[in-house]
Amino acid sequence: MAARGSESKSIITKKILETFEGSFLNDGGKEIRIPMNEGGEVVQIKVTLTAAKINVEGGNPSSTPQNAVAAIPEGDRTITEAEKKEVTDLIEKLGL
Repeated sequence: MAARGSESKSIITKKILETFEGSFLNDGGKEIRIPMNEGGEVVQIKVTLTAAKINVEGGNPSSTPQNAVAAIPEGDRTITEAEKKEVTDLIEKLGL
């Protein structure tokens, strides 16, 4: 019996390889490498496919883990003069 999702992963892998010129399988077919040109430099995007154990509805807020987003603390959010100066100093040091 084939592993769960193996047929779907095969279809998706084939589509990715067709879509991205120069893409190839690596590590015994466990990952897809997609070469891209970024600022004159070749970078390889590595893609691995895994079948989910539990299906969730797309876009459903309940599918996001509860602790995935940190709560924004209450309080004064006014930027102080010292903070403004620190940002200005960093911008100058970085030459931005």
